[in-house]
Amino acid sequence: MDFLPLFHNLRGRQVLVVGGGEVAVRKVRLVHEASALVTVVAKEFCPDLLEMARVDQKSGHNAINLITAPYDHSHMVDLAPIVLVIAATNDRKLNHLVSEHAQASNILANVVDDPAFSTVIFPSIVDRSPIQIAISSGGDAPVLVRLLRTQLEGLIPAGTSHLAALAGRFRETVKAKFSSGLDRKAFWEKVFSGTVAEQAYANNITEAERLLSESLENHDKIETGEVYLVGTGPGDPDLLTFKALRLMQQADIVFYDQGVSAAVLNLVRRDAGRVYVGRAESKHPVTEENIIQKMITSAAQGNRVVHLVCGDPLTFDQGKQEIETLMEHNISLHVVPGITIPAGYAGVPATDKRNDSDINV
Repeated sequence: MDFLPLFHNLRGRQVLVVGGGEVAVRKVRLVHEASALVTVVAKEFCPDLLEMARVDQKSGHNAINLITAPYDHSHMVDLAPIVLVIAATNDRKLNHLVSEHAQASNILANVVDDPAFSTVIFPSIVDRSPIQIAISSGGDAPVLVRLLRTQLEGLIPAGTSHLAALAGRFRETVKAKFSSGLDRKAFWEKVFSGTVAEQAYANNITEAERLLSESLENHDKIETGEVYLVGTGPGDPDLLTFKALRLMQQADIVFYDQGVSAAVLNLVRRDAGRVYVGRAESKHPVTEENIIQKMITSAAQGNRVVHLVCGDPLTFDQGKQEIETLMEHNISLHVVPGITIPAGYAGVPATDKRNDSDINV
């Protein structure tokens, strides 16, 4: 391991940035968002940096201090104690000198795009504060890091920040309720993979708090599970929604129709029960009524039930029937759409302004 990942608390601490260009702006923005006191030394400053300092001063924070001057070692001495120095000029020799001065004073140093002269490096960040994920290749593959960050941004719901903040508010209450660490762990796992989480993801904070409080009060009772009606589209796993994939990974039991591809089914949580409810290959006819009854029974036992259907669940009457019946039984239900037009998947537009005679399919 070339670098040890750490999360630093910079609130109210001094950070020195040497350089006034666009690269410096990106670093200043990051440490400023972390509530650091930032001093920037440069002969001149780009417009974005000047605007950041102006807005900061106008807001009354005064956390960004610009010093118009060539860098000198005295800046590092005068600002002591400094916890981090960032060299972000276009002069490589000057950057190395700044780093040498910092390291001689046992101050963490970052030289932009030069890990060999840095004692710390800036990772790519997925920010769902208070949840944060840092990704780094140690400077070897920055493009790959950006691609990985993009993938993670899509996989982690934006509402994760709401869920984490909710957990923080209830942490001491839960700790007081459960004396055993294992019991607390089991409780939180249930919260983070159930209805409370879904409500937080949807920014329904009041409802999420109500459900969490209710779960605490009735923690010793068997709670009714929930049903997710999930459309799998034309069968290509790359076309699943992020929500569909997340719910498939959380399911306790999965009912799946004829037409749900093996590639999609392989993404289901490994230890989840699987029940085929297609109508083609059974000696005993499978009716919509007994499919729904099986799901109701399973949800009543506290399970998270996913019903995977080909295409979009609301395209067919059976989807509407399931929704109506589950609601009549007061079963919590979530519907996740899927792609409905195979022609669109094949690259053929669903509508075209040209005459039909001009289209060859």
